[in-house]
Amino acid sequence: MASETSIRLHEVLTGAIAPALCAAARDVATAGPDHVWIDLEDVKVTDVVGLAATLQACRFLRARGARVSVMPSAAVYRALLAAAILDELPLARPGVAPPESAPIVELRADDDAPAVVATTTRLDVRPPAWEELELVAAWAHEPLLDQMIGSSLLYLCRHLGPYHPEVVAHAQHDPTALTLIVHPHGGVPAGFVRLYGVNLAEGFGFLETALVDRRALRTGLGIEASRLVVAWAMDALGLRRVEAKVYAYNVLSINSLRRNGFTQEGVLREARTWVGRQWDILVFAILEEEMRRQRAREGFPHMGFWRHDDRS
Repeated sequence: MASETSIRLHEVLTGAIAPALCAAARDVATAGPDHVWIDLEDVKVTDVVGLAATLQACRFLRARGARVSVMPSAAVYRALLAAAILDELPLARPGVAPPESAPIVELRADDDAPAVVATTTRLDVRPPAWEELELVAAWAHEPLLDQMIGSSLLYLCRHLGPYHPEVVAHAQHDPTALTLIVHPHGGVPAGFVRLYGVNLAEGFGFLETALVDRRALRTGLGIEASRLVVAWAMDALGLRRVEAKVYAYNVLSINSLRRNGFTQEGVLREARTWVGRQWDILVFAILEEEMRRQRAREGFPHMGFWRHDDRS
């Protein structure tokens, strides 16, 4: 008789539950079931990290010979559509469910789980807490950031306010982007690093770094935070390529990208207007092998949701 098992998530499919989902898939696979159901019908909140973990769990289980069926809620279906990975997941047909006799692994996010995504000896990066959206709003009104970064998140926040649903969705629950606050140890938040335009199927995304603390800039915290987030994204999201666009007059960011191992690949000619003048936008990117060399120099540990032997 075929064996079936269900992994059921409650309320959230975000970075808060991603490690537990991957661990559950690994544990379930050891029993060698014929069919694994990933039940997301109760999920109301998603983000790009949760979607990445779901995609990875499906690939892991299928590589070990299990048939997989994903049961999405309406919220999950919309997120999968926005992330362009509907075709990557084996979605169950509407009305089809696991047998009542199938054992269920129940997963709930731990409200007390640490929010830190990655850390170095000098800083943490983590998603913004609810009250920290006001900080993002303050940064949105920094003229220098508007001049140098041109962030879509800051633009929305500047015009809609920190707690508008569109801003909250972009900052905390985006299926194709992740905003991470840069928090120096013993200090106050200095800005953010944001991955956006993440394509989980193809393994690429875009990077922007926005630091408002001048001291943090002088001491290289922006460079360090960017390196950390790129390494984490390689492990946790499976990114093989990270791109960045920078205004030609933003020499500080250009130098930072080069110091982080990025290579200039192209020029968008006269694509930026500033104080009555047209400026080029430079396109930089870093590839998987270049990321590996960069992280080896930094000594970053593995930061993904799977053990190294899980990929064998």
